Amino acid sequence: MVRQLSGNEIDALHYELLVKDITAAAERLPPFPDVAWKIVSLVKSMAPVKEIEALIAYDPAISAKILRMANSVYYGRQYGVRTVREAILLLGDKRLIQVVIAACATLYYGPGNSEDDRDLWEHSINTALLSEIVARLTKQTSILTLYTASLLHDIGKTVLNLYARIYLHTSIHKMSGDKDTIRAERQAIGIDHEKLGGLIARKWKFPSEIVSAIEHHHNPEKAGHHENISSLVYLADNLANYFSEKNAEQRLKVLDAESDSIFKKYAITRKIVEDCRQELKNNLADIARVLGSA
Repeated sequence: MVRQLSGNEIDALHYELLVKDITAAAERLPPFPDVAWKIVSLVKSMAPVKEIEALIAYDPAISAKILRMANSVYYGRQYGVRTVREAILLLGDKRLIQVVIAACATLYYGPGNSEDDRDLWEHSINTALLSEIVARLTKQTSILTLYTASLLHDIGKTVLNLYARIYLHTSIHKMSGDKDTIRAERQAIGIDHEKLGGLIARKWKFPSEIVSAIEHHHNPEKAGHHENISSLVYLADNLANYFSEKNAEQRLKVLDAESDSIFKKYAITRKIVEDCRQELKNNLADIARVLGSA
């Protein structure tokens, strides 16, 4: 005789199947484009500009991003940059790599058609830009690694948001509210965006420090040997949330630099926080617009 399942058991089974479905969806994401690593390899090996130009030319989306960046106000151009070769020379190695990685990331973040997708992409870009400021203030050397980890720190939300809309008819952001985001996600869906992000980053074969930073950016103390980069992503993420106009009414809840242990560890005071805000507003907003455009 087959025992009839109770309501709680049926709910638990549905919950388990949902988590498996979400995990499978994350694993089915297409791989991070090989062109990104090929360009990074050429740049780091100081290959001739014509080789880099030829590779970029095969991807119209990346070519367009590079040209937009080169023509941005931030670089104080003296004339219109019309070719990829001119852009490569103007941007320099570090900025070129950043633009390439950002262009590839738009395949997963969007910008999508929904407001949530656009907000997530904007937050990711601002976090990446702020990570550069934080890296300079704290005298870090692995800036490109930090930039990449910061840009992709919320990659798990791209999958989680989809399932939240389908099953809960809401977004992760609205569902979390003032509550702890990770706890809210686990309670509502059974898995959080940190864990999903780590899974995706491993699938893409990112370096272990980037995987760890994505997987522990809310709890850097759990990152082991990679606590430093995870902490820096944590700082940039919290600053990006704090500076967001959408969080204006919750700033004191989002960030308290004087009591936060990680902010204190890196000597990020309220004054430094405001300096970061001003630098982002004055110098990097144009880059965010350029990178964030489709």
